[in-house]
Amino acid sequence: MSVTPFPDLTRVERVLIIRLSSIGDVAHALPVAAALKDSFPHLELTWIVEEMSADIVTGSPCIDNVIVIPRNRWKKQGRLTSPGVWREYFALLRTIRQGRFDVVLDLQGYAKSALLALASGARYRFGWHKMRDGSGLVCRPLPTRPGSRHRVDLFLDVPAALGAAHSPVRFPMYVPEMAAARVDVLLEERGIAPAARYAVINPAAGSPTRKWSIENYGKLAVGLAEQFGLGVVLVGSARDREVCGQVSKAARGIENSSTEGYPLADLSGETNIKELAAVLNRCSVHICGDTGSAHIAAALFRPVVALYGPTDPGYAGPWNQSGNVLAHREYCIAGCGVRGCAVTGPSVNGSAVRVAKCLSEITPEEVLNKVRQVMDEQR
Repeated sequence: MSVTPFPDLTRVERVLIIRLSSIGDVAHALPVAAALKDSFPHLELTWIVEEMSADIVTGSPCIDNVIVIPRNRWKKQGRLTSPGVWREYFALLRTIRQGRFDVVLDLQGYAKSALLALASGARYRFGWHKMRDGSGLVCRPLPTRPGSRHRVDLFLDVPAALGAAHSPVRFPMYVPEMAAARVDVLLEERGIAPAARYAVINPAAGSPTRKWSIENYGKLAVGLAEQFGLGVVLVGSARDREVCGQVSKAARGIENSSTEGYPLADLSGETNIKELAAVLNRCSVHICGDTGSAHIAAALFRPVVALYGPTDPGYAGPWNQSGNVLAHREYCIAGCGVRGCAVTGPSVNGSAVRVAKCLSEITPEEVLNKVRQVMDEQR
């Protein structure tokens, strides 16, 4: 295969960016749009994204068009068996082709993104360094810069190779006034006034190795009220209502705690991503595991205290806040990884599911000490 030449972006008009999921990864890729627009303001940028992550990019001042793939709906309809899904998929490919893109940047690096890149008909097709499933045959992987380690930097290696400035790093996320106004109402209904200080806790995580215990989160909520005078807002999706309710119950059930006057507000299942961003944008500190809200808060330059298991925070931690990540990595051994832990900690709430020991060994006192450090740095 011949090597794709580099385009002159001063002579290019339309660029297609492909990063479909997840929420954290799309947030990490967002500075690519800023780098391109800052260096080449004339470019028309289009971003293809799956619906679960679409709110990260919609409305961004650096992105002109967003194509949303309804993956969840297609999955429910039966992606491989539904004629309607196939009709929509081929219509999507036609829409991409009609965009007449000059350059495609595949920041996903899988077969599904390679098909979208190929459908564009673009002359110039590039990808980030991590191209899998044969996607590197469709889009040329671009080299990384010396010192690039975090995903944000690795994504920015792509526009940097094409001549776009990559510093300072900007996250052009748009939080509409309507989302902020609704959040103000939701919080005030739960006793948090517009000027009140509060912490945001997200106890949810995508896998057992990323879940800190409910009891610990309950103790943490009480400690935030007692030691810092902070109200606490619990966030999560609709499927996280149970765990947030359990954290709230655990916090209220702690004996001899002096939290009266400090609200504990549960917003799980009541906010979309834009509204979650509005909640985080007002907070004093966000505390969570290895999950998407950490990266939204970091993109908004809010302080994050993140509780990590086997995930490497230098690669996938909250941007520019790796020093705020807690993990007892001294327990990790060969065989530990993001999808599994070779050294498991205690069971979760008496169930057979066991968490990573590097995560389970983090204590509420450690988290509160890190919160104190982070908040002192903010003064």
